[in-house]
Amino acid sequence: MIPRDFRTYFEIADVSAVSRRYFVIGFFDGLITIAGLIIGAFISGENDSKLILTIGFATALALGISSMWGAFEIERIEQKVEKKRREKYMLSKLEDSIIEDAHRFATVFTSFIHGIAPILGAIVLIIPYAFLSPLEAFEVAIAICCFSFFILGVVIGKMGGENAVLNGLRMLVFGIVVILVVLIINPGHVI
Repeated sequence: MIPRDFRTYFEIADVSAVSRRYFVIGFFDGLITIAGLIIGAFISGENDSKLILTIGFATALALGISSMWGAFEIERIEQKVEKKRREKYMLSKLEDSIIEDAHRFATVFTSFIHGIAPILGAIVLIIPYAFLSPLEAFEVAIAICCFSFFILGVVIGKMGGENAVLNGLRMLVFGIVVILVVLIINPGHVI
């Protein structure tokens, strides 16, 4: 159960909406990044489980930290701007108020969400390499990636009150297009 102050913070600073966006964006980034990594490894003939696990985890961690820090910096400014806008309309400073606390909380919480989401997206594609042969892991990871694209689209569609399946298919097609672009323009074909 979320403490009362946190529920209030969520309402004041619209934390839920920002967190949902950051989670979807970050999870998608993690999927695409690691899909690119495993496709590149496969094309180059270096589809080795130890290599994928090591580089994949390092990449996931770096992407998560980068996402978290980037989100923190922009949210710190966005929340500051929103607080100033509220002060202007309220004709009062909001120092040491629950509103100021809510904006601080929103900065930290949404940054954490944006940092953890790409790590989760990456890990779901890396895990098969811990248990399967490299070729099987590659096939399973690509299948998981496509399934995850579809599920993300379904979730987005439901959130927006749109056709969830159509949104799932649209996200799946977009993800496959990105994977194909990576496959086609990857220099591993000529090296």
